[in-house]
Amino acid sequence: MANDTAPALAIEGGSPAHLDAWPAPPAIAPADDPDPVRALEVEVAAGLGLTADAVIALASAAEARRAALRAAIAGRHEVVLPALCATPWVEAARAAGLTVLAAEVDADTAAISARGISAVATPETAAVVAAYPFGHPPVLETIVPVVRERACMLIEECTEAVGASYRGAPAGSIGGAAVFALGAGHLLSGGIEVGSDGGALLVLRDATLAAQVRNNAAAMSRAVARVALAEWRGREDALWARRELAWDLTFNLRGMRGIASMPHGRWIRHAYDRYVFRLRGMLWKRTFEETLAALRAEGLPVEAAVGPSLAAQASIADDPTQAASRLPGEMVALPLHAGLTSRDMDQAATALRKVERWAL
Repeated sequence: MANDTAPALAIEGGSPAHLDAWPAPPAIAPADDPDPVRALEVEVAAGLGLTADAVIALASAAEARRAALRAAIAGRHEVVLPALCATPWVEAARAAGLTVLAAEVDADTAAISARGISAVATPETAAVVAAYPFGHPPVLETIVPVVRERACMLIEECTEAVGASYRGAPAGSIGGAAVFALGAGHLLSGGIEVGSDGGALLVLRDATLAAQVRNNAAAMSRAVARVALAEWRGREDALWARRELAWDLTFNLRGMRGIASMPHGRWIRHAYDRYVFRLRGMLWKRTFEETLAALRAEGLPVEAAVGPSLAAQASIADDPTQAASRLPGEMVALPLHAGLTSRDMDQAATALRKVERWAL
């Protein structure tokens, strides 16, 4: 219920909570290494605790996904994808001739769950793709045993997970393969514009498979690699800035009835690719689209954190993905980067409180 004494919403003629334009990410000076592609591969591999040849910098994220799936097939015909946060993998699976099985996700984090994998995997399952939604690791201590029991390959989708870890193991170092797609908004952007496929880092633990991909696939451009290499070298400072901003906003959201910040497991290190919060559906009286419009009017460049569930696309008759069906209408994402300040987070919290009063 709206409070007559509260500040008017911007969509109703009031002043926006965030008065200035949302700051852009800071510019990154490209690295000047003579061979930036190889330097990027070697340094990322070292950061993941892997051999230098385990990381391949490719010109296309789509090709990286296809290569990861080809490495896993071994005569089988299915791949398990999380019902959320894995849309780009559907096309890769089709290209590899694999049937997609959509698995339930954790209701708190939107990451694939061990229960979801167990419910859909069959003896024909070649691989399980585990995403790190918004930079939050899945519960790998329960997922890995399920994958091993079924003799599948675990593929980590790490685009949003640079700097994330689970029980000290870096994202990208746990499965048989991993993909770090570069793009705008991510810690490793490569200077790539929104919506463009400018490349990815593919991790393959099998040395023979890695050599085959390196010899046959197009390498990442030097221009993209120079930017990504500089971003990799500055990742700790960038991660620290994102985490401080997230902590500030989480602190400011305490006590809100209609909005919940994302919980964290004890053993995880969050990469905060984006700051994501949930609308409490039982209390929230406005539609998701109305809420996004109200927040954008307050000066926050929010978006839906996840897209539609893959369950319908996978043609599952008995849909086990209840959380995956609900979360797309509850989870909201806000960009985070080192160009933001505590003042931006304070104003974001003010905007959220204004909209919450209107929505309850």
